[in-house]
Amino acid sequence: MKKGFVVLSVIAGLALLSPSIINAADVNWGSIQPHKVKLFYPGVASWEFVNSNNHGVGRVPVSKRKKACPECHIDKEGNLDVKAAEIVNGSLSMKASKKVFEPNPVEGKPGFLDADLQAAYDNENIYLRLQWSSAGKSWTGGDSGVPDRVAIQLNSGQDEFSKYGCFVTCHPDQNSMPDSAEKDKVGKHQYYSKQKREDVRLYAFYTRTEGGGWADMKDSKGIDELLKNGGLIDIWEATFKTKGTDIADGWILEDREADHKDVDGSGEWDNGKYTVTLKRKLNTSDIKDVELKEGSAFTLGIAIHDDKAKLRRHYVSYPMSIGLGVEGKVKAVKIK
Repeated sequence: MKKGFVVLSVIAGLALLSPSIINAADVNWGSIQPHKVKLFYPGVASWEFVNSNNHGVGRVPVSKRKKACPECHIDKEGNLDVKAAEIVNGSLSMKASKKVFEPNPVEGKPGFLDADLQAAYDNENIYLRLQWSSAGKSWTGGDSGVPDRVAIQLNSGQDEFSKYGCFVTCHPDQNSMPDSAEKDKVGKHQYYSKQKREDVRLYAFYTRTEGGGWADMKDSKGIDELLKNGGLIDIWEATFKTKGTDIADGWILEDREADHKDVDGSGEWDNGKYTVTLKRKLNTSDIKDVELKEGSAFTLGIAIHDDKAKLRRHYVSYPMSIGLGVEGKVKAVKIK
């Protein structure tokens, strides 16, 4: 009996040390240098905007896929060249149309939000930690209204996403945008009628025919090709409620959909800051998950919906590369 007990104890001890069961919150984050991320308020800027004359001199390098957003908007010292304070108060207009970037200004909302990002990995999993200052209204003020939340989009191998991040999934015909598609038309569309929906959610621009909008979806063969060739975008989300956090796993391609819950994590608000930790297997063997592997980098973009911000009224980051054993804007630390 004693021998068997010892064997079981050793096995249990080894299991506790196994990387596969490490919780993201249990990583020694204090030993990992945080990367400073400055997020900004984009208003109604979209993929169509950055490719149009409304983007001014920025249109050409984007439309020709010559330069990434950070190359023009982030200097060597990490300063962000975006007039976000003027966007959020409704005073900044687009170059050609003269339409304002924010038709419904949010009084008192800052144009920027600072966050700390940390990344780690082991032989099996990727771990992310994100922290930012907040009033914590969803944590302390009840579950009524729109919850505070953070969404992280990830991709590996899609050139436009690596350059332009979540802008490739944002369009003026989506729900909550000023030019959102009419519900009755969406409900009658071949794809959306099967989904029993009347709203257009996030979608990757390359899933539509060239120059097309929400209704001009490529056929199933075209979508399958994109799926096989790195077009899928993962989206991981943490939503705060009264002293609790819901973790969600999803994907974006021709639409935004929920996925199997391959992402674990936790969140809290304490001392004036939200903290979110997330964990996922590097390779889940699920075609609707972006495969991550050591010796390569992937790209992520962050959207933070703070202060109970409604729908599109969030802060976003420019895309950044995360290196797993290789260089990246953020180099993930390998843990044992």
